[in-house]
Amino acid sequence: FLWFNLNPGNNPKTGKPYVAPKKLKWFQNVKFRHAISHALDRASIIKSVYAGRAEVNFGIVSPANKKWHNPASPRYDFDPDKARALLREIGIEDRNRDGVLEDAQGNAIEFTMNTNTGNNVREKVAVLIQEDLKRLGIKLTFQPIEFNTLVDKIDVSYDYECILLGLGGGGMDPAANMNVLKSDGFTHFWHPKQKQPATAWEARIDQLMNDQVKVLDTAERKRIFDEVQMIMGQELPFVYTIAPLSYAAIRSDVGNVRP
Repeated sequence: FLWFNLNPGNNPKTGKPYVAPKKLKWFQNVKFRHAISHALDRASIIKSVYAGRAEVNFGIVSPANKKWHNPASPRYDFDPDKARALLREIGIEDRNRDGVLEDAQGNAIEFTMNTNTGNNVREKVAVLIQEDLKRLGIKLTFQPIEFNTLVDKIDVSYDYECILLGLGGGGMDPAANMNVLKSDGFTHFWHPKQKQPATAWEARIDQLMNDQVKVLDTAERKRIFDEVQMIMGQELPFVYTIAPLSYAAIRSDVGNVRP
């Protein structure tokens, strides 16, 4: 998945905003994030990078996790025309017909996306995303950096605009996602460690995630976590791309296996 830096604060050392105000305005607009998601040709990523061994993914829970996945969560299928229409609704269009989109103030829509060096898969995905956005009229500068430097940007300095990354070890239960989903979490990447929820939808997710760990009835927990997935899908702080397929083999004389 990729995400935009939605942190509205200032660097205490320099007094300057973590994100340039004009760009923060784009990133904070949910229609901008929806447009970016519609601009991504996930099928090409699957074909070119994974040789077909992946599936499109739009949410924090993979469809493979049948117990908790919410199939009603919003989808953002590849639709460049819809992406352009969404951007026009927020005043972003190619005003001078030079192939580059501009906002209402005439600022060209451009930003830098980081990922870690040494991950060939992620670097290939980033190049494809760069091409998708170029066709839309957005200039994406792809800048891979050393992993520890990337982590410092995410966790400490907040000095970035957009990042492509993945999270592993999430586990099968919703409680495993607490640190990502709650607004005070360290891996609430788009705006971590909030003292108070910055938005009403983040406050609602906080409440739901607190509620679901207190409920013993699985069906009720599923209902609660379904709403969390709906909010994440609607607000789109993470723009998911694909879910790689995993393979496992088991001897034919071993029974009672539920992969």
